[in-house]
Amino acid sequence: MTLRSILALSFTIDQIQRNYGLDPAPILARHGMRKDQFDGNAVISQADELAILSDLFIDLSHDPLAAVKIGSTFGLSGYGAYAMMLMSCSTVYESIQLGIRYQEMSYLFSKISFELDGENASIILTPYRVPEHLHRFVIDRDVAGTFQFLNLMQTMIGQHTHPLEICIPYPKPLEAEFYEKQFQCPVKFGTDVIRFLIPGDILKKTLPNANTTALTLYRQQCDELLSKRSQVNNGTLAERVKHHLEMFKEELPAIKDCAESFSSSERQFRRDLKEEGTTYQQLLDKVRSEKACKLLDNSKTSVEQIALLLGYTESAAFIRAFKKWHGITPAQYRKR
Repeated sequence: MTLRSILALSFTIDQIQRNYGLDPAPILARHGMRKDQFDGNAVISQADELAILSDLFIDLSHDPLAAVKIGSTFGLSGYGAYAMMLMSCSTVYESIQLGIRYQEMSYLFSKISFELDGENASIILTPYRVPEHLHRFVIDRDVAGTFQFLNLMQTMIGQHTHPLEICIPYPKPLEAEFYEKQFQCPVKFGTDVIRFLIPGDILKKTLPNANTTALTLYRQQCDELLSKRSQVNNGTLAERVKHHLEMFKEELPAIKDCAESFSSSERQFRRDLKEEGTTYQQLLDKVRSEKACKLLDNSKTSVEQIALLLGYTESAAFIRAFKKWHGITPAQYRKR
C-alpha cells in the first residue's frame, strides 16, 4: 500500500507552531510519533496524516482561514523529486500530465485530473472523503497549496497571470472576500470539485529548466520512492482503518472512499484486509457498535437519532444490527 512523504505534514506543523504557538509534541505523541523522526525519507499514509490533522484542527478551529494561510506558504522544497521532475519537463502541458501520472507523490487529499475547454483549461481536484469537521480545512489546504505551486511554476516561465476562476466545493463562507483577495481572481463556492480555470495558451509555454536527462533521472527517483513506500509496514491495516473510521462523527465512508484514503484501489484494499483475517464490513460494524454503546451510555440521544448518526436510513435496520452485535436491543442495553 503506497504511502506519502511526511514533508507536507512536517511543514504544516511548523507553520502551525510558528503562527499559532501550538506545541505539536503532545499530539504527535498520541500517534506514536516525534518531530525529530521527520526527515526527507519518512512516510505516512493519508489516513494517518488525516488523524494528526484532525487533532491539530481542534486548536485551530477559532481561525477558519488557518488552512489557506498555511497552504499559501508551501514551497517547492516540500515536493522533493516530484517538483524537480515537473520542472525538468519541456512544456507546461507535459508537466501537468506528468504531475497527474505521479500524483501519489503530492500531499493532496484529492484526485488530480485535467480538462481542455475551448481556449481555456481546467486543473481539477476531486476531494477524497474526509470527516465533516475537516472538510473545509483539507480543501483549503489543497486549494492554497496548489495555487502556490502554480504560481511558483509560472514565475519560472516569466508569467504572472492568475487563474481565470477557482471553484471550491463547499458553501460560500462568511470569509469569501478573503479568498478572492488571496487568490486574486473570482472564486466560486458550492461546486462539486475544486477547479482551477487557466488560459489555454499557458500550456504551450516552455520551461527554462527543461532537460531530458534530468527528467529521466527524477522520474527514476520518483519510481524508486513509490516502490519503497509500497513496501513499508507501519502497523496492521485493520488497526489503522479502524482508527480512521473512528474520526467520522456521522455517516462512515464507503469502502471505495476509505481505500482512496489509504492510497489503494478498492480491490487491493479488500485483499489486504482479507489477508489480515477481517473485512471492511466487520470493521464498520465494530466502530458502529462502539460508537452506539458510547452514545447509549453517555447521552440521552434517541435510538432514532443514533441510527442516523451512524449512517442508517431507518432505525429498524440499526436495531437489528445492534441486536446482532450484542444480543439485545439498544433500548434494552440503555435500561441495563
